[in-house]
Amino acid sequence: MTQPDASSSPDTATSPYTAPPPDIAPPPSPAPRRALNPAAWGGGLGLVVVAVGLIVIGIGWNGAAGAGGQINGVSDTRAQMPWLISGGLLGLALVVFGAALVIVHSARVDRSRLEAKLDELVDAVGRAGSDGAAPTNAAGLYVAGGTSYHRPDCRLVEGRTDVRYLTLAEAGAAELRPCRVCRPEAAETLGR
Repeated sequence: MTQPDASSSPDTATSPYTAPPPDIAPPPSPAPRRALNPAAWGGGLGLVVVAVGLIVIGIGWNGAAGAGGQINGVSDTRAQMPWLISGGLLGLALVVFGAALVIVHSARVDRSRLEAKLDELVDAVGRAGSDGAAPTNAAGLYVAGGTSYHRPDCRLVEGRTDVRYLTLAEAGAAELRPCRVCRPEAAETLGR
């Protein structure tokens, strides 16, 4: 007599084919694979090409100096030249090509860093330009400088966006002197 299988009984917990309870989140999807980008590893590839070029130069030199450069057991320039030319020129070409790859990769990295810094600078200037908006009514307001205060239409502060507006009392409290170009104290006297 055969015993009933435990997995076929209705008392078993859950089968592997049932959906998980609703309070359990599904597993995260795997991250998408990035395509291989030869530009990203150009510097390393350049170093490998340089190393292969040096190995080819070494093989050419060894072939010319060893048994490959001999005819009937005697060293002969006619037998050494093919080794030196093929190994030397091919190796030199590989070294130059590898060095060019390293240089181009370095230039690309520098350019991308420079572009990122330039983007940060443009964003910072854009944020600073929006904060220093001039008030619509400049009556009684002056522009604070480093050691003096100016009228808003003074040519020394005209076009600047990084200005701070203050009243005459605030300028006195900050011990700022009146500008010698726009003479804001004369405008204050005439305004009264």
